[in-house]
Amino acid sequence: MTVKVSSIGLRGLEGYRVQVEVRISQDTESMVIVGLPDASVKESRERVLASIAHFDLDVTDKKVVVNLSPSDQKKNGSLFDLAIAIAALKELGEVKREIPLETAFIGALSLDGTVMSGEGILPAIIAAKGLGIKRVYLPYDSVLPLHMIQGIECVVVNHIEEVVQHLEGQESLLSQPHFSSKEHLTPDSDTRQKNFRHVIGHEQAKRALEIAAAGEHNLLMSGPPGCGKSLLAETFPSILPKLTN
Repeated sequence: MTVKVSSIGLRGLEGYRVQVEVRISQDTESMVIVGLPDASVKESRERVLASIAHFDLDVTDKKVVVNLSPSDQKKNGSLFDLAIAIAALKELGEVKREIPLETAFIGALSLDGTVMSGEGILPAIIAAKGLGIKRVYLPYDSVLPLHMIQGIECVVVNHIEEVVQHLEGQESLLSQPHFSSKEHLTPDSDTRQKNFRHVIGHEQAKRALEIAAAGEHNLLMSGPPGCGKSLLAETFPSILPKLTN
C-alpha cells in the first residue's frame, strides 16, 4: 500500500502542490527519496527516521521509498520533512484515520521530533490557500501573521507527536500559538512623523510621486546628496492607500 499526503513546494515565491508518496516494504533496511530532490531534501532521511523512532516503531529490515510528485520539478529545502514523516507513520499504522488530500504538512524536523520553521513558510501558506488546501500543519513562528490569513485553517504544532494526536482527534493537546506585538501593527497605528503635505517646494518631484502612487508605477529617484530624495521617500507612504492583507 502507498500513502499519499500533500505538502507545498516553492519556485521562488510561487508555490505548487507536492504529493508525498511513501511505501514501506520488507527488504534491506534503507530509505530512498526520488522526485528530483536536492541535497537538503535527501538529508531529511536521518531526521525522519529519528522522528519515527520516537514512536517506538521498528523500521529494521524495511525499505522506505519516498516519491515527491511532480517528478519533473526540482525540490529543495527541509520543509518536506513533516509530510514525509506523517506519510510514513500512516503507512506504519501509527496514524489510523484517513488524511484528506486537502490537508498539507509544512515543516522541518529535528532528531527528537520537534517541528521547526524554515525559509518560505509564509509563501507556502499563501500558495496552499490558492491551491484549495483547507488545513495546513506548520511549526510555531512568532513572526508569522497567521491571524491575517483568511480562508485556510492553520494548525500550529511544536512536535510531531502533536500532529499525530490532532489527526486522531485529540485537539486539546495542541499548543496554542502566541504572536509578537509586531504582528498587530497596522498602518493606522503606525505614527508617521512626516507627511507629504508638509513638504515645501519640489513641485515637479511631488507631481511624479503622485502619479506613481495613483497608477502604481515604479519610481527611480536620482540626484545629489541633500536635494530631498530621502525626505520625499519618507513622506511618500502618507499618500499611498492602506495595505490589504
